[in-house]
Amino acid sequence: MEDWSSSGEDKKDATACQSDTGRFRLSKEDRIRRSSEYRIVMKQGVRCRTSHFLIRMLRNSLGRPRLGVAASKKVGIACARNRIKRRLREYFRLNRAKLPADMDIVFVALEGAPALDTHQLWRELDRFFARKF
Repeated sequence: MEDWSSSGEDKKDATACQSDTGRFRLSKEDRIRRSSEYRIVMKQGVRCRTSHFLIRMLRNSLGRPRLGVAASKKVGIACARNRIKRRLREYFRLNRAKLPADMDIVFVALEGAPALDTHQLWRELDRFFARKF
């Protein structure tokens, strides 16, 4: 008897799909993690602004874009700040190919950012990156 998964798919087919997930994952190398790295980008990076975000960008020598996200208490309560940070990480994760390949990008959420739904946020960032690059 053959071994079938509960969804009706062959187990070999289901595991074959998992091999492609690595390119969509947001790894440690894709993020700006140290406060010293944030300081360098914030101090030396090019400053751009959309209606809901302050964006700082600085070239890196890694050949891949890296993401940093900041949201102060002025943005809202903790769950609102965390939600906006999750949405920004998701945008970065799925749209990495549209972003400049050798940039450190730090998004700073401004006060109105939590009021955006996901589609509005993505539209705003798509317009920004289409215009700049």
